[in-house]
Amino acid sequence: METKITDAITTAIKTGIKISANYDHIELTEEETNAAIYAAKKFKDAKIREAEYRKKIFEKPVYKMMNRTELDFFVREKYNVCDINDADRLAKFFDEGIEPYILDDDNRDEFNMLCAYFSGHDSFEFVPDEKGNMKPTGMSLKKGLLLFGPVGCGKTSLMRMFSINSFRPYSVIACKRIANEYQENGANSVYTYSQMAPIAPHMNFGHTQEGKCFDDLGTEAIKKNFGNEMNVMQDIISDIYDNGLLGFFHLTTNLSSAELDERYGYRVRSRLREMFNIVNFGKNAPDRRK
Repeated sequence: METKITDAITTAIKTGIKISANYDHIELTEEETNAAIYAAKKFKDAKIREAEYRKKIFEKPVYKMMNRTELDFFVREKYNVCDINDADRLAKFFDEGIEPYILDDDNRDEFNMLCAYFSGHDSFEFVPDEKGNMKPTGMSLKKGLLLFGPVGCGKTSLMRMFSINSFRPYSVIACKRIANEYQENGANSVYTYSQMAPIAPHMNFGHTQEGKCFDDLGTEAIKKNFGNEMNVMQDIISDIYDNGLLGFFHLTTNLSSAELDERYGYRVRSRLREMFNIVNFGKNAPDRRK
């Protein structure tokens, strides 16, 4: 009898049926009361878990974006970046046997510029003048970056450091590798590298696609695929331009503007000016690989 009463209460709880007031005269034993409470708690726990699961599945997660200060801190900590004037931090690295990436007069401005760009900060496009009025820098967050500089000045290293960001993530790929892949795979390589690539949003601040940074433009050779000779990077740049993917692709090069004209032609050089902000390290920037 007691078992039947307990089962009836449990069924009523699960189905949402109200227990009739006509049973007010019924007294439950302590065991029956505890069993009913246990069943009610178990049922409610299942409901809570179901609600949490539905929330996890159907609600879009909110990803925190990094501001300029946070990105600066993130890059410095992840890649052991240290300003040459920061004696305490330098001493800490040397005591721990860590070789830091040094910021000095030849790359400090470029580092700060990349911090502003990859955090989407207004200071990339506007700076205050002597009177405190904001004036345009001539740069645009809608464009990508084209880093000019001599061999070993740190262009590739900096672009690798900033590839993980909440503004526009990207991967760094050598132009030589792309040219070699064209020789093996043909036109598919041109298509692949002129498109955005899928990425996992939970690992990339909610972004589902990433752009690319083509490293060492101008070092790739002219390649053939089944007799078809092609300047691969020239075609990729043109396809990116035609697809309107400005701002998601970047370049580094050791060539000068004149050398780019000679290698890729005036048309491509003109498009580069439309597609990219110029970041120039200067011809006297030291070789940091030595």
